[in-house]
Amino acid sequence: MAGSSKSSSASGFSRKRCGCGDEVVVFTAGSKAKNPGKRFRRCPNWKDVNRSCGLFEWVEEDDKLGDLLGGGCCNSSEMLIETLKLKNSKLHMKLEKERTSSRLTKKLLVMAWVMLFFVCMWCLLKCHCGKKFGV
Repeated sequence: MAGSSKSSSASGFSRKRCGCGDEVVVFTAGSKAKNPGKRFRRCPNWKDVNRSCGLFEWVEEDDKLGDLLGGGCCNSSEMLIETLKLKNSKLHMKLEKERTSSRLTKKLLVMAWVMLFFVCMWCLLKCHCGKKFGV
């Protein structure tokens, strides 16, 4: 089944496959690497030049959750928890920004209604006073 990009696993999630047909392995770059801590996918046969398809790709931040669910990481439960915590934190920040924006919108709306009220009152008083004094 070489050349296919995905296949189903027993867990129901899609497992990424390399050109060899094997499930890709997810690694984390070591502290001496150019990108320490950055995750990457690699063909599981990378050590055997005769068998390896040469697959190597960096895991982007947005791909981490999907990668953990279907990428075959060895300690995926811990990484999944950390990824979900990170995603939760980002969602909390986004929610707080939305709440702040909502509060500002409400304040502006109230100010607009107050201004409209005063303009209407001014117009009514001007019309009423003008008729009273014959102006």
